[in-house]
Amino acid sequence: MRTLLWLCAVSVSFAQNPADKILERYLEVTGGKAAYDKVKSVSMLGTMEIKGQGVKGEMRMYRKDGGKYYTVVDLPGIGKQEDGSDGLTVWDKTVLGPRLKTGVEKFLATCAAGALSEYGRGPLEKDNCYSKAELVGEETFEGRTVYKLRMTPKEGKPEEQYYDKETGLLVKTRMIMPSPMGEVPIVAVVNEYRVIEGIKTPVKLTNEMGAVSMVMNFTSVKFNDSVPETMFALPPEIQALVKAGKK
Repeated sequence: MRTLLWLCAVSVSFAQNPADKILERYLEVTGGKAAYDKVKSVSMLGTMEIKGQGVKGEMRMYRKDGGKYYTVVDLPGIGKQEDGSDGLTVWDKTVLGPRLKTGVEKFLATCAAGALSEYGRGPLEKDNCYSKAELVGEETFEGRTVYKLRMTPKEGKPEEQYYDKETGLLVKTRMIMPSPMGEVPIVAVVNEYRVIEGIKTPVKLTNEMGAVSMVMNFTSVKFNDSVPETMFALPPEIQALVKAGKK
């Protein structure tokens, strides 16, 4: 009987998806699932800079369990850009005006409902966001060996996630994001992690969209800060679009 149980355990071990093991290791090295479960809201303050164009402005991000979020960026010469969700309606306001996000764009914004899921969507929200996780192989990124994972979302095109083989940390994501201007390829690189209340959290990221490179640098990150529900309320322009859609 003991031999049979041992053989069953070995079979299960070898049957486990290697991609799942990499995702589980990310949770472990960044603080553990129990630490993540304690975080119900996040507030992040910092800057966004468009490299090579001399444009830099303030950026504020707020996240709360239930898929609620609000982000505002104020860039000199470009203006204020906002996007958010009250957990049901997903929207943004840019120089092009207000609009509602639907379809794949809405799904990608809301499938990860946890407060910290945005920076660990694969490990934290795999079952909610993805139908398949596959280990493609190994590559070299910035002189380090990384595991390359292909993550297939339940809606939208597959994305690639790269995890440092030595540290287990997520270092890069490559994905196709739908937008009003069509599909936009985005490469997001995590430049720096910082331990905040026991969780190793990304605090500096670079997003590359074609020839445009944007650096987000967060100088203040607070977990379970007092974020009022009014922060996620729909702006009047968005409320008008919702009402118009119902009519």
